[in-house]
Amino acid sequence: MTSIWLTEEWFTAAAAQGSGIAGPPTLSASFLVEIGGGTEGDRIAHVVFDGGRLVEIGSGSVASPDVTLTLTDVDARAVLSGELDLAVAFMQGRMKVAGAMAPLLDLLAFAATADSRSRRTRLHELTNQ
Repeated sequence: MTSIWLTEEWFTAAAAQGSGIAGPPTLSASFLVEIGGGTEGDRIAHVVFDGGRLVEIGSGSVASPDVTLTLTDVDARAVLSGELDLAVAFMQGRMKVAGAMAPLLDLLAFAATADSRSRRTRLHELTNQ
């Protein structure tokens, strides 16, 4: 079953793909993700980790995010598909960051794991572009 990018159905699929994944135990933070320039306009999403586990992902904001990530729609899709590494997006200035750096570094380490990459690839395959 495919889901349309960044719809509630898509976030449900993303949560299922992230279920049980383990990142660094120090990854306990809320991330606000601002995605700009998509065909549906700008979007806001949030991702929350606790002890390296994904505990929430969804559309809209989260109160007092620890980190705000800002990407274009094109770059966000490229990260999802694996065409663009999250750390490379950060280093090239294609992803802007505001907030605490320690959770960002944990997120970058987590995103580089084989498990995280394979789950993003599967979610990309389930995404109706």
